Amino acid sequence: MAAYILNYIIGGGGFSSRLMEEVREKRGLAYSVHSNLFPYQHGAVFVGNVATQNERVGQSLEVIESELRRLAEEGPSAEELAGAKSYLTGAYALRFESSSSIANQLLWIQIEDLGIDYIDRRNTLIDAVTLDDAKRVAKRLWDQQFLTVVVGRVAQPTAN
Repeated sequence: MAAYILNYIIGGGGFSSRLMEEVREKRGLAYSVHSNLFPYQHGAVFVGNVATQNERVGQSLEVIESELRRLAEEGPSAEELAGAKSYLTGAYALRFESSSSIANQLLWIQIEDLGIDYIDRRNTLIDAVTLDDAKRVAKRLWDQQFLTVVVGRVAQPTAN
């Protein structure tokens, strides 16, 4: 749950995320920037995405990596953690607004083997994450070398 909350803080929280603030709002480097956490059975994968111009890829990646490193070193603030927990617990009911979304939630609960009582326990699990938990997990997740893949047009060298 700590990793789930941290993903919301860094890039999964849309316009309230650190990456959106630093990359898009403060610097105007990209139209969109976000992250996802995929909790696969044998290991999770954290993926970030940025949609920017070729000329701004390098600077965008520098800012993203800097924010990940800052979160690894400092952890989230108490305000960020409280805001993320409040949003994630309050918005959970919206995942059950249609037959297909209910089926999707129940399918993933079964696939992830979260237990028949997960819907009742989920918000309590989120609320139980402490600032120390979040700092410890942030360090474990992002205090390491990153693998970066860039997809797009390669800049052509200019002829002299």
